[in-house]
Amino acid sequence: MFRRIELALATCLLVAIVALVAVSAVSRKFGSPIIWSLEVSTALFVWLVVLTVDIAMQDDRHFGLSIVSDNATPRLRRIIEVTNIAVVMVLLCYLLYYAVANVPLMHKRMLGALQIPKSYIHLAMPVGLLLWLRTLAFKFHAIWKSG
Repeated sequence: MFRRIELALATCLLVAIVALVAVSAVSRKFGSPIIWSLEVSTALFVWLVVLTVDIAMQDDRHFGLSIVSDNATPRLRRIIEVTNIAVVMVLLCYLLYYAVANVPLMHKRMLGALQIPKSYIHLAMPVGLLLWLRTLAFKFHAIWKSG
């Protein structure tokens, strides 16, 4: 269910960004530019990236170096995968601490022409880190259980 929600949100964000850029280009051509279009499309893009990274991680389609694990025995490959996931999860927890601390600091800063708090954009990082931690926890559990 969460995956379908993430896919639907990512699709909606992508459609919104493309539509906003198209409308902005057309309105600029006719001499009436939308001054806030760049800010909104940037904010939407940040959220889109966060969601699509999680979707890619769920499908094991993220960038990775597999030269070592491809040439390892199944037991060693499992150890490498579990260790890698554990290290990345520790790093994400470390980053989550600072990402959460950053959101209230950005609330006082306003986003250009829209005059909305930048914390709405910066909130994407803690949300993304939590999604990535959830995905990695499920992967860790699946690998651990399979062995």
